[in-house]
Amino acid sequence: MRYLFGFLCVCALGLMPLVGCSETAGDGGSGGSGGDGGAGGMPQCESALDCYDKNECTTDVCDFASGSCQNTAIADGTECGGETYWGNPRGGCYGGLCNYVPVTVEIGPKEVVFDWSTDRCEDLDLPDQPARFIRAADGELVLFDGNAPTYYVSRGVGFDSLKRVCHPPALVSADLRTAESYQNWEWLWTIYREGATWHGLIHNEFHDAVAPTCKPGDPAPGNPCWYNSITYAMSTDGARTFVKPSPPEHVVAPAPRVWIPPNTQLEEWYVDGYFNPSNIVRGPDDYYYTLFSLKRIDPATAIDLRGTCAMRTKTLNDPASWRAWDGTGFDLPLTSPYVAGGEVPECASVGVPLGLNVPILTYNTYLERYITVDEHLSWEDGEWVCGFVLSTSVDLIHWSEVQLITPARIGCDTDDTTPGQLEPVPVGGPSLVDHSDSTTNFERPGRTPYLYYTRQNRGLDRDLVRVPLTFTLAE
Repeated sequence: MRYLFGFLCVCALGLMPLVGCSETAGDGGSGGSGGDGGAGGMPQCESALDCYDKNECTTDVCDFASGSCQNTAIADGTECGGETYWGNPRGGCYGGLCNYVPVTVEIGPKEVVFDWSTDRCEDLDLPDQPARFIRAADGELVLFDGNAPTYYVSRGVGFDSLKRVCHPPALVSADLRTAESYQNWEWLWTIYREGATWHGLIHNEFHDAVAPTCKPGDPAPGNPCWYNSITYAMSTDGARTFVKPSPPEHVVAPAPRVWIPPNTQLEEWYVDGYFNPSNIVRGPDDYYYTLFSLKRIDPATAIDLRGTCAMRTKTLNDPASWRAWDGTGFDLPLTSPYVAGGEVPECASVGVPLGLNVPILTYNTYLERYITVDEHLSWEDGEWVCGFVLSTSVDLIHWSEVQLITPARIGCDTDDTTPGQLEPVPVGGPSLVDHSDSTTNFERPGRTPYLYYTRQNRGLDRDLVRVPLTFTLAE
């Protein structure tokens, strides 16, 4: 894949504040009674100051009659966390919690995980997506970070003993030349293991090789016509091979419009569809959630239209069961426009900061928030800085402003002059993996995760690199 641009746990009747899926809140909680003072014992409070819970998203009141504290959630959407340099709020209150939590990040030494020059199975075997780890039933680790058309994984008993598996490849792209097949170039983008079944969401790319207007232009790339959808595959042999249901039953999230080549020769990208599903996270309501990107470039105006969407299902092995967020609930079926006979409604965007693609999604047990990392341009100490950033959320619908993890060369104009960059060469595809996370699908990192990223050397030469991080909550 060539990079173009750089859970919610929701109840049936509305947003339900989450704290880590079945975990209780930390200091501040989600509102409610502060205690049992006044029921025969010593009073808990004598003034509102006695009830201060250090949470700006609650009102703190002393009930003088009972001597008990009442810490009640303020209205959802109330600004919190202070303001950015240009006056925007850093966060909002949802369910009595601010989705913005200020944090500092300490970075450790670099370690190479996959060295293309020595570890590849073939020249096109290179890191081409955010790294994902899944733990097999016997404890073996499986790393997904491959490329199309032939997708390889790495396996090992530990994070320092990973080896590329060249025979057999985990997936070979169908590479069909029709958009409506949804079987083109295929990446095993997101994996979730349930028992013996490994469920995979495929990032599927169609590039029109026939339309004369999709030929390389100047300065257009090799094939600027890009039509994308999300499909499904599964493995029952320990992630050694993945197979798809018989088409069209393999389709999860088809692009909302049928493919129509542009009328004139392109000088820029012509992009449409759904891209890059994040990690799958299971909610306390037994739904499985993922975020994904909606991208479209209008060929007439060259306007870049994009957003981040969410979808959920209770049955991962049924691709048709996913329903997308429509702005008020998860009620939008993801229907193929080829089946419907024309354009179908597209998903509604959730509130991630503009420009984020949400490549990864986990719940951080130290920050007590959902977290994503991505490439982004942020304002730090009076200047613009390009690099890897994080954003946090209580409910995965509403997200905080970004915070810088580290400067990095991600394609911004300031890349060559910003101090403290990770690498002297371009980087991309960040993900967070906590080596001490005991969950099967590495859904719950803590204070000391690793930041994995792709280092782009020259040509096809790309390495997967990691650096240890330490988060510290700011006072």
